[in-house]
Amino acid sequence: PTGTMKEYIRHDLIVNQSVFDEGIPLLETVLGSHEKRLEASPCYGDFTGLPPLCVCVSEHEVVYDQAILLAKRAKAQGCDVSVGCWKYMCHVFPMLCAFIPEGREAFNFMAKWIGEH
Repeated sequence: PTGTMKEYIRHDLIVNQSVFDEGIPLLETVLGSHEKRLEASPCYGDFTGLPPLCVCVSEHEVVYDQAILLAKRAKAQGCDVSVGCWKYMCHVFPMLCAFIPEGREAFNFMAKWIGEH
């Protein structure tokens, strides 16, 4: 792990050290080379002609850097991108909308975005 992955791994209840200990070796087995793993990441894809994107992310989750990189690259390729950012939330926190207010806020953000698009 690097960047926010390394910095926030201790805070994220969903993506923790075991994901890196067991998940990364599995990716290496399935995908092989580093280049193939890059090809599997949406961050390095072609966003040309895609419909608008809505990205919800926490400033303190392990994939924060990747989510922002994805949004920037998509926007640079002409994609309409909306980003909602929350603090101190775990990965996929919008799925917890029935349990935490921030999840409900993210759910409402996405619902409003869908209504506008």
